[in-house]
Amino acid sequence: MSDNSRGTAVISGAGSGIGREIALALGRRGFRLALLGRREEPLRQTLAEVRTAGDDLVIPCDVRDARAVTAAAERVESAAGPVEIVVPAAGVVQLAPLDEMKAEDLSAMLATNLQGAFHLIRAFLPSMKRRDRGRIFPILSVAATTAFPGWSGYCASKWGLAGLVAALRAELAGSGVLVTALYPGAVDTPLWDELPGDWDRSKMVPPAEVARALVYALDVAEPALVEEVRIGPASGAL
Repeated sequence: MSDNSRGTAVISGAGSGIGREIALALGRRGFRLALLGRREEPLRQTLAEVRTAGDDLVIPCDVRDARAVTAAAERVESAAGPVEIVVPAAGVVQLAPLDEMKAEDLSAMLATNLQGAFHLIRAFLPSMKRRDRGRIFPILSVAATTAFPGWSGYCASKWGLAGLVAALRAELAGSGVLVTALYPGAVDTPLWDELPGDWDRSKMVPPAEVARALVYALDVAEPALVEEVRIGPASGAL
């Protein structure tokens, strides 16, 4: 069981995939957890793998809903105090050539991958700035820097998030609030279950390795800072 001595870590998309593995890694390292996701049961399953008791929080919340995220932040800070780490890990993807893409699919990717991260960061940033401390770990993608056919909507959401993160880092320059962006390549998560195509998931990055990369960046001693971590399949882009 953790003593929560390290403070509170907030992770969205913590019910599966990368978000889940990051929650497990941070929970095992002594952080109190505040887990956000659209479905409660997967969040509780994640938490059960870390410990059987404690003062962690499970908050069903759709990061696309700005008011819901604000309410979740108020609940976290009221119950757990200042937040040390924020990890926007919720993400969705739909594949299609641009001329075949449904407008609602593009809207869903922008709302979750870009605006959802914005909502979560914005909700906790004021208290971090007041304390002049905190860590933000946005989960981006190789698709934030490299274009892939059929991935235009997803690329748009992640390239947009990369721009937001770069501007945020500039705004926080000289402060104690630090930003480390993670750029994973193909990661073996449930995200691939419904995607069309023939994917060799045995070659993909295990999601636990992305979590380990975050922990590495977290452990680098100040005044040094790991600004970006890029981790992908050893065989190259799939």
